Amino acid sequence: MDKQVLSQKIRKIYLLSRRLAETILGGNYKSVFKGPGLEFDEVRDYLPGDDTRFIDWNVSSRMGEPYTKTFREEREMLLQVIIDVSQSSFTGPVGEQKRECAGTLFALIAHAALLNNDRVGSLLFSDRIESCISPKKGKRFVMRQLAEVLEWEPQGKGSNLALALRTASETMKRRGICFIISDFRGTNYKKELSLLSRKHDVIALRLTHILDRELPAIGLTRIIDSEQNDKVNYLGLLKGQKKAYSQYWNMEYHSWLNSCRSLGVDTLQIKLEADPADQLIAYLQNRKRRRK
Repeated sequence: MDKQVLSQKIRKIYLLSRRLAETILGGNYKSVFKGPGLEFDEVRDYLPGDDTRFIDWNVSSRMGEPYTKTFREEREMLLQVIIDVSQSSFTGPVGEQKRECAGTLFALIAHAALLNNDRVGSLLFSDRIESCISPKKGKRFVMRQLAEVLEWEPQGKGSNLALALRTASETMKRRGICFIISDFRGTNYKKELSLLSRKHDVIALRLTHILDRELPAIGLTRIIDSEQNDKVNYLGLLKGQKKAYSQYWNMEYHSWLNSCRSLGVDTLQIKLEADPADQLIAYLQNRKRRRK
C-alpha cells in the first residue's frame, strides 16, 4: 500500500474511533469491565447494615465508637489485544477488508481503554509471534500500534493461536482484559484459551466475510487455502455443493461458539459487510444488560 494512502487511512481510523469512544463506546466499556480488585478508600462511622468484617477495631477502640473501612474499585486495568495477521486472515481482497476491520476494532477498543485510564498493548501473531508490545498509556502509543496492524507484513505463513494465547498468559502479570481478533481457523488452542480465561476477561472477536459463510452461484472456480496451499475445485451452480459449503461453515461456527462458551469466553462474530463499530457497541450494550 502507498505510504501516503496508508497514512491517511491510519489517521481516518484513529480519529473516527476516538470520536466514537468519547461519545458512545467509552461509557459502555467502563460499565462492563470491572477493575482487578478493591483498594482502601477511607474510615467512616459504622452504620447499621454495614458489613461487620470491615470494622476497623484499632480506630474504634481509640474513638470509643465503631468505625468501618470503605473501599473503592481499582479501575486501572491492562488491555491486551491479540491479533491474527496470518495468511488466511490478511491475504487477497477479503484479507485487506479483514486487516482494516481488525485495525478499526483495535482502535475502538484502545481508545475506550484510554478513556478509562487503562494501559493498552498488542500482540500480533502468525505461526510465530510477529510483534508483542507490553500495555502502556498514551495516544501516540496507540497510534503506533494501529499503524503496525494496518501495515504489518508477517514473516510466518500459518497460524498458531495456541502460541499467541500462551505468550499472553506469560506476559500479563496481573488480571486484565484480552480481546482476540482472528478468523479462528483450527482447533489446537483450547487448552491455552482455557488457561487465559481463568486469569483474564477474554473476548473472542471472530472476523468473517460473507464468502466464508456462503458462496455465490458462479461457474467453475478454485478455492485455495492460503496457509496450506490446498486447492479445491468448486462449481457454484450446483445447489448441492453450495448447500454443503454453507452447512460446513455453520457447523464450524457453532462448534467454535460452544467451545468458547464452555471455557467462559465471551464471543462476537464480526461480519465484514456490516460496520464493525456498530457491532462492537451493540455487543457492549448487550453485555451491560446481561451484567445487570
